[in-house]
Amino acid sequence: MATPLTNSPKSWQRQRGNRLAGRVWIILIFLALALMNGAASLIAPFFGSYAPLCRGALFIAFFWDTLLVCAIWMRHSWARFTLAIFLFSFDAALLVFIPELLVRHPALKGEGLQVIGLLAATNVLAATFLLSSIDIRWISRPADAGNE
Repeated sequence: MATPLTNSPKSWQRQRGNRLAGRVWIILIFLALALMNGAASLIAPFFGSYAPLCRGALFIAFFWDTLLVCAIWMRHSWARFTLAIFLFSFDAALLVFIPELLVRHPALKGEGLQVIGLLAATNVLAATFLLSSIDIRWISRPADAGNE
């Protein structure tokens, strides 16, 4: 009779996820989100009187990204879904506000719009990977769920 322990190590490990790969992916997602928030803060002067509001929103986004990535690292599975919802809702807000930004601030049509698009793409990729990665799913499970 075949048990999970007699299966080949590779198939069993792939089924359960890899702890080191999960940690590496979490670090890479955090670095990508931090770099994109930093790059987006560089276009804040284009907003004129709204620049402090833009920087404040990016700081709050960076704060919550950091807090939720730390919660994922500490094995809180709810944090993975919360961060994905946060990233998708941020992109939805960008879709609502980009047309008005382009009308009010024509200087954003060049590099500023590219940075905003790259920020949105990074958020979508990070959120999709957070929800679909076996390794991150494995690392975000509580320790008493059979991981260790």
